[in-house]
Formats: sequence, C-alpha cells, structure tokens
Amino acid sequence: MKLGLDKAVLAVALVLLAAPAFAQNPVALMDYTGYAYETGGLPQSLAGDELVIAGVANPANMDPIFNVLPSSQEVTVYIYGLLVASAVTQTDGSVDVDYSGGMIEVYEDANLNHVWSAFPPQPDLATFTDGSLLFSGSFTRFNLNLNAFGFGIYDGEIDGIGGTAAALCDGAPDCAYTFGGAFGRDVGAQIPDGWDLQIDGTLEIDAAVPTETASFGAVKALFH
Repeated sequence: MKLGLDKAVLAVALVLLAAPAFAQNPVALMDYTGYAYETGGLPQSLAGDELVIAGVANPANMDPIFNVLPSSQEVTVYIYGLLVASAVTQTDGSVDVDYSGGMIEVYEDANLNHVWSAFPPQPDLATFTDGSLLFSGSFTRFNLNLNAFGFGIYDGEIDGIGGTAAALCDGAPDCAYTFGGAFGRDVGAQIPDGWDLQIDGTLEIDAAVPTETASFGAVKALFH
C-alpha cells in the first residue's frame, strides 16, 4: 500500500530535529514509512497501553554503510513494547504522551513480503521481523505529540544492542535516534482498519553524536 503523506510541515520538523546532530558529525541514516497502533487506541493513551509501529525503509535512500541492495532486499522496522507512562492533554487540545521501555528492530530480507494487516496484532506482523537482524536497540526515551487536528511528531533515543549495524554504536549509550511525523485519519491519512496513525520517520545511528532532548520541545511548538 502506498503512503500518501503530507510532508510540508514534517519537512520543517525533521530539519529542526536533525540540526543538532548534523552540526557535529555525519550519521548513518535510513527513512521509513508505516503505521502505528496503540492498545486502547489513540489519543486516549491510558497508562500501560502499548504503542507498536511497523514500517518499511526505502533502501535507495539508506546510507551505504548499511550494505543493503535496493534492487533485491527490503528493510523493515518494528517498534514495540513502548508503554504509556503519562499522557497530558494541553489547553489547545494537543496530547503529549511519554512512554517507558520499548524496543526497535530493523531487518533486511530478500523476501519482499511485508504486509500491514487490518486489526493488528495479526500473524502478518511477522513479515516485519523475518530476515537478518540489521539493528536492534532499547529505548531510553520516547515521546509522542498529537495536536487537535490529528497530526504530530514523535522522537526517541536508543541504546544499540544488536544486529550488524549496532557496531556503529561501539557500546556508547543513546547512540541512535528516531523521529518523524504522525498522521491520523482527520488529516486524510490512508490507514488500514485497526491502526491509529500513519508514520513517516527517520532512524539515525552514530555513537559520536549526542542527541538533545530540548530540540523536541522546540519542534512541538510548531504543532500547537
């Protein structure tokens, strides 16, 4: 299924989020698109609800350091285990959600077989975790902000712990970072039944580049 995302506002957000990293050292980058759901549904975000994201990367836009063949391999992203720690509704109707825990796994696979089934979880989610593990990491922080109109942003910091690309981290904490845009049905996103959001995100990996949590607050101001 093609993802027809409105990238105008998102482009500004991604530039601002990435600025602290690019100002210091280059990073290994991949971009991905997909869908997210939360048990209990968004934007309710009750304590303990789990956020799950399933996405597919664009190999043609991946850093060569990942050694992926765009013509014959797919790269899938699976984020799970993010549990709602708190959800605060602001006076303007936007919702800030903080999560605890969570894992990200990135796989490369010669079978071009990813499927977003309706009403997850379904067995088809396994199509995002087959193949060889390219990168895995545990989240040390993850935040999601959705405005009253149905779109927003998310970002999180990651400790790389497994996969061939985890060697880039060289054991350093918070060596990876994911961020992107989140789009609900209210803004015309084409979302399969049972999923809550359409996602357009980026993963960057570099042990030498510290992330700055303050940058997320600056970008959130664009959505209020």
